[in-house]
Amino acid sequence: MSTVEQAQPRWSVSTLAAAAAVACSTPQALAEANQAAVLLADHRSYLLEKLLALPGITVPVEPVSSFVLARVAGGLRVWERLRERGFAVRRGDTFPGLGKDWLRIAVRDPATTDAFVNILAEVL
Repeated sequence: MSTVEQAQPRWSVSTLAAAAAVACSTPQALAEANQAAVLLADHRSYLLEKLLALPGITVPVEPVSSFVLARVAGGLRVWERLRERGFAVRRGDTFPGLGKDWLRIAVRDPATTDAFVNILAEVL
């Protein structure tokens, strides 16, 4: 092992990564991150409310991220029809343990959610 290798920390961080970490830790950056988190939670709640109002959609796990995992009868058919209508959602069968009746739906702003849910209601 060379002298340089011996002196290098086990988990080195590049100069750009270190600068990004410092920039992301400023009071302004933290305030922006908190504001974005609150907005995401509001948008997620709105999507969840709209999804649960549709027949045949279940959300068995309370979502806490930027997407909602929903069970939809005929999910693969629904996924294909959504795609034809211009909406992309993630198929559940691409995730280990989930099947074709699962869709991963991204959280978006209320206007996009309204447009999506209207099309989803048509293709169900």
